[in-house]
Amino acid sequence: MDNIRKEQKNLVEFISCLSIAESQASLLYKNISTKVDNPLVRALLEEVALDSQKHSALLKGVSESIASPKADQKECAKHDVVLQKILKLQKETAKMQKITLEDLFSLNERLQLLEGQMGEEYYVLVQMKTLTFMMKQINQAYSIDLTSAKRIFTTIISDEERHIELLETIKKMASPKPEARYGPLVKFQNPDAWYQPPASTL
Repeated sequence: MDNIRKEQKNLVEFISCLSIAESQASLLYKNISTKVDNPLVRALLEEVALDSQKHSALLKGVSESIASPKADQKECAKHDVVLQKILKLQKETAKMQKITLEDLFSLNERLQLLEGQMGEEYYVLVQMKTLTFMMKQINQAYSIDLTSAKRIFTTIISDEERHIELLETIKKMASPKPEARYGPLVKFQNPDAWYQPPASTL
């Protein structure tokens, strides 16, 4: 019984830390979006920010349905590598008055990596046997079946994958454009040699 309670506590803290990470990710994307001039890029970043905030609320609801989580952001950051990276990026981007497309291009790879790592954490969560046991308890208390609960996490996983696609779109938009070229790409060494005067008819 003690082991079950320990696993339950660990699961609650894990989900709670995911909620905190999503909340901070939302703040990160929102902060970046306010410093970007391109309207479409800004809109795409705001969409990711809204999704992340939604994920945070859902995860908080799930964790509090199991038990009252005690971990706070400081505690979570001690062992959550993803949260550590999010907070680090927050500090870096907070110092930037404006984020150009070139800046965004360099940030994009790190953001995509974060989304991938968060997706992996949800996948691990869905596979946990402890989650199955805890969901049965939630079902007894709130009449929420395991399939519905798992669907919450699989939906979040799908969102994370879509975020990577959105970031890839932003990356293409932010990609350094080759300079516009006019005329032929090959420099003629002796243009006069291309011209042959017509033969005299006299």
